[in-house]
Amino acid sequence: MLWLIKGLGLGGAEMLFEMAAPHLDRERFDYQIGYFLPWKDALVERLQQRQLPITCFDIPRGFSLRGVRRIAQFCRQQQIDVLHMHLPMPGVMGRLAGKRADVPAMIYTEHNLWSRLNPVSRMINRLTFGMHDRAIAVSQDVADSMSRRYMERVQVINNGIDCDAVRTLAGDRDETRDRLGIKADCLVVGKVANLTPKKNHELLIDAFADLHQAVPNSRLLLVGQFADREQVLRQHASRRGVQDAVIFTGPSTEVPQLVAAMDVFAMSSNFEGLPISLLEAMSLGKASICTSVGGIPQVVRDGQDGFLVDAGDRIGFAAGLKRLAQNRQLRCDLGASAAAHVREAFDIRAMVAQVEQVYCDVLECKGRTV
Repeated sequence: MLWLIKGLGLGGAEMLFEMAAPHLDRERFDYQIGYFLPWKDALVERLQQRQLPITCFDIPRGFSLRGVRRIAQFCRQQQIDVLHMHLPMPGVMGRLAGKRADVPAMIYTEHNLWSRLNPVSRMINRLTFGMHDRAIAVSQDVADSMSRRYMERVQVINNGIDCDAVRTLAGDRDETRDRLGIKADCLVVGKVANLTPKKNHELLIDAFADLHQAVPNSRLLLVGQFADREQVLRQHASRRGVQDAVIFTGPSTEVPQLVAAMDVFAMSSNFEGLPISLLEAMSLGKASICTSVGGIPQVVRDGQDGFLVDAGDRIGFAAGLKRLAQNRQLRCDLGASAAAHVREAFDIRAMVAQVEQVYCDVLECKGRTV
C-alpha cells in the first residue's frame, strides 16, 4: 500500500494519516507513505515512530514528468498493489505513474470542493479522473462537486478522529493558558487553520472586534501559518483595534492542547471539505460558530452542537459569537452535544475500516484477494 500526498505538514489531510496509523490493519496491509515537498516534513518523524516507512520523492513544483517516472519506478520496485492518492496534484501524477507501473488498484481521496481548486489543477484532475478505480469524497458536498461523468466510482467516507487520543493529548487547560499568557478568567475564541485567504480570518477578526467591545476580557487565539498572511492579519487586527487581544501561535503540533484552552471554536472559511480541527474541538466539548460551507453542516447541527451562518456574513457571525460568549450554560450544553455527536458519527476506526474495505473491494474486482 502506498499513500501519496503533496506534503507531510500540519494540514488536516496530513493529520489524518497520523490519527489513522494506530488503527490500520497491519496483518492484511503493508503501508508506506510517499510525499512530494521536502520542506513539508513536520509529521515525518511522528509517522516513522508509528512504523510507517516514508519516502520523499522531492518534487518541489507542480506537475513533473520526472516525478511521474520516479513514482512509477518506486511502485515497481516496491511491488505496490494499492496506490492511494490524496489531493489533486498527487492524484494526477499518481494516476499516470500507476498506469505506467501497472499498479493493480488506484484510489483517490478528494478533500476539497472542485469549484475551489486552482483552474489548471481542476482541469488536469478532471482529464485524468477516469484512470483510477475508486474515488473517496470526505463529505457529500465534496462528492457533489466532483465530475458527474464518474460518479458511480465515488464513495463518501466522512473524516474521523480518535476522540480518546485527542482527550488524552489535551492536557491541562490552565497550564496551556498560562503558557500563552492568557488569564484564567478570559473568554477565549479560537480557530485552527492555515492562514490562507480561503479561510477568511478577516471575517473572524471583524466579528471578534464586535465581541471585544461587549466582552473586554475576550481573546482570539489563531493557530496556523501561511506565507506572509500573519503580518496581513496582524495589520487587520490593528485596524480593528484588537491587536493586543489577538494571539498568533504559528503552526503547532499541540493542537488538542490549544483547543482545550478555548471556550468557543470558530470556523469562518469561505469553503471547506470536512475540517479535522473542527472535529477535534467538538470532541473536546467546545461549542462552535461556523460558516455553513462544505462538509461543516454534516458535522455541526445548527442550534444543537453550535451555530451556522452563511459564508461572509459578518453580522450573523458576530451575533452568534456574542451569544455563545455571553452564555456559559449554552456553551456547555452545545459542547456536550457536539462531543457525543462526533464520538458516534465521526470515529477514526470506522473511517479506517471503510477505506480498507474499499481496498479489498477494488482488489477483488481485479481478481486479487487480501
